[in-house]
Amino acid sequence: MTRQRSLLTPGPMSLSAAVKTQMQFDLASRDCEFKEVTARMRRLMLNLSGNPETYSVVPIQGGGSFAMEAALCSFVAQADKPLVCINGIYGERILKILRLWGVDALHFVKRATEPLDPQEVAERLSQNPGITHICFVHCETTTGIVNPLEAIVAEAKRRGVKTIVDGMSSFGAINTDLSHDGPEVLVTSSNKCIEAPPGVAFVIASRELLENAAHEPRSFVLDVRDQWRSFERTGEWRSTPPTHIVQAVTKALEILHAEGIDARRRRYEKIRDHLIKELEGVVSPLLPADLQSPICVAFTAPTGISDQVAFDGLYRHLAAHNLYVYSKLHPPTRSFRIGCIGEIQSSWIERLGCAFRTYFRSGPAPLAGRMSPQEIAGRQGEISRPVATTSQPPFSTETAVLHAGYRRDPTTKAVAVPIYQNTAYELDGDLNHIADVYNVKADGFTYTRIINPTTRALERRYAAVDVGSDALAVASGQAATFLAIVNLSSGEVGDNVVASPYLYGNTWNLLHNTLKRLGISVRTADPRRPETFERAIDDRTICLFGEVISNPCLIPLPVKQLAEIGRKHGVPLVVDNTTTPLVCRPSVLGAAITTYSATKYICGHGTTLGGLIVDNGEFDYRGASRFPLFNHPDDAHGGIIWRNALRDVEDLGKSEFLLKARMTWLRDTGAAIAPFASFQLIQGLETLPLRMKQHCENARIVASVLQEHPKVRRVFYPGLFEGADRETVDQTLDVAYGYGAMVMFEVEDEQAGRRFIQNVDLMYHVSNVGDARTLVTHPVSTTHTTVPREKREAAGIFGGSVRLCVGIEDVNDIIKDLDKALSAI
Repeated sequence: MTRQRSLLTPGPMSLSAAVKTQMQFDLASRDCEFKEVTARMRRLMLNLSGNPETYSVVPIQGGGSFAMEAALCSFVAQADKPLVCINGIYGERILKILRLWGVDALHFVKRATEPLDPQEVAERLSQNPGITHICFVHCETTTGIVNPLEAIVAEAKRRGVKTIVDGMSSFGAINTDLSHDGPEVLVTSSNKCIEAPPGVAFVIASRELLENAAHEPRSFVLDVRDQWRSFERTGEWRSTPPTHIVQAVTKALEILHAEGIDARRRRYEKIRDHLIKELEGVVSPLLPADLQSPICVAFTAPTGISDQVAFDGLYRHLAAHNLYVYSKLHPPTRSFRIGCIGEIQSSWIERLGCAFRTYFRSGPAPLAGRMSPQEIAGRQGEISRPVATTSQPPFSTETAVLHAGYRRDPTTKAVAVPIYQNTAYELDGDLNHIADVYNVKADGFTYTRIINPTTRALERRYAAVDVGSDALAVASGQAATFLAIVNLSSGEVGDNVVASPYLYGNTWNLLHNTLKRLGISVRTADPRRPETFERAIDDRTICLFGEVISNPCLIPLPVKQLAEIGRKHGVPLVVDNTTTPLVCRPSVLGAAITTYSATKYICGHGTTLGGLIVDNGEFDYRGASRFPLFNHPDDAHGGIIWRNALRDVEDLGKSEFLLKARMTWLRDTGAAIAPFASFQLIQGLETLPLRMKQHCENARIVASVLQEHPKVRRVFYPGLFEGADRETVDQTLDVAYGYGAMVMFEVEDEQAGRRFIQNVDLMYHVSNVGDARTLVTHPVSTTHTTVPREKREAAGIFGGSVRLCVGIEDVNDIIKDLDKALSAI
């Protein structure tokens, strides 16, 4: 699932990073390895089916519909008389296939809102003793109803009737144990609850049936028995799919096996319940709760959606908001469905609810007619703006800073995020549930040092703004950097970080002195030569680290190249993006973790300390020996395995990295942000897009003026860079915003620098950055006064260096003050 679209449709909503990685490889020229992958894929399918001894798995190239056609063709002869049980469109499809071939198929039809009744099926079998097969759908996703597989199969077996079951949507999220008298044939596909890419389907059939099947050619379908024999004898496919698809499906099955079908079902149920709750009052579930499957949820079409044309108007409204749902009504029930398959994120569901409420509050009339592609594109352009790559946040940035992660107070319906200025939360209700909250088996609030409602709203909102899976707010930017790095440590002496030398002074000290005392060493590499980072990596490297635009030297970090190097070696890239929020989105460029001093531009007013850590959700810690605390029981929290804990929590279940950081390092170091500080940061965040644009525009003008000033020797500003640095900047920054707000320039010498500072009036002489006001610093007199000359000059800081953080005042007033101070030199 890309971040450009929020696809709320049946089918896989997203592929895990591990699955996508498998799709990048191709072993087509290595037959033996391809056979091994195929054999493992078949074994995993059997294992997930209960390891039945009398069954075999036949993978089929193509989709699930093709596999069902192949199964019917192989196991139902012209002389047979199958009974097709129908309570939705997928059962109808089976009947159409059989009748197209001239098979005398009977049908038993029920309403799509009712599950098949085993007793009624038994009565049909009694009335028609010549029936040879029963064909039905296990989970009928027309409405999301689960049919009683075991009971119907038991009735059939008592009468010697074979069963062919469509398990396309259910396999992987609803237990289907074939080890005790299962159906003769179960057909499923890779791209539903298995959460793999489309391209492979499976026919799981009894060996006895496979040995005795009599194929009757009727269509361009595969002979399942022939395919099975080829696998059993040679391990080869009769019709070979792309190798990378087979590898990706196998990886998805491994992930499903590790997660467990019951855990996956619970994950889907949480998604389903969230959808139902979010759309409450606008649309209602079609089915009662006791019949609703976890696979998808069908909603009764709202008032005003009486036919397909009317529904198309609603669909176009959702599409204009970058939301996509199943686009056809089910006329018999006047319902539409949303598939709960894959990782549908909370923010997507909240957006869907917002879009529904907006549509029905304003009325469907404005979109009742047809819209041209140009009109739809125009509407999309109104709500989203381009960024440096093709990925976009769930909301447009300007909307996300106001709406993401929080809608209203559930009790008072207040729109502004409340300040929950408290430390603890009453532990009422079921004691088992309370224990689950403390043991990370359920969501809940325990103590503000760990989690607070105001802070959680800030975290969810900024994760959406920064295109991350989740965020963690802490006491300061320095705390954010510290927690982000130590959270990756193995707990043993010998870990190392490969870092840029161009760092904020306190960050440099943190890495080279404080972390050293914790057994973590630092190796420096040149950001202008990414290959030096790669050469410094070994099996104890826990991360690569740098600042997107370094403070104060303005050296750009090649985020995209370093992220690729990190992925190649299984090492996450951690970047500090304090000076360029929105101007750069490191998550989009591949950085695994991004840190911020939210004290700076995110707050914007120089009033509040705070830090943020954002996880892009793509880095896979599984199986890596360098990250034992992610792969083995963690004694810091009762022997928990963090990736397993994600299955039991919903709100905190989007990032194992941040869940671990929250429940161990934040809990134990106490680097918690105050609720009032979180509230202040939310206020600043709401205007961040407006302020950053003005910061960047003012900085661009100021840099140009300084470049022409006779008293200024050199100007350093990303917008003025040339050569390789310019290429890095253009690849890293969203130039639609600009090039940041920080400018470095040099005057004649240290004395001239001091005189300049002593003659500013409008600008503030402070060591901070990121204020709405223009700030100026003479580093050798302040932040670098204790740094030996050779070291600071090696870092690009000279006696006449002046750092300017351009504010959002009238740029002409800033220029006047600069000119006055420069004239005094």
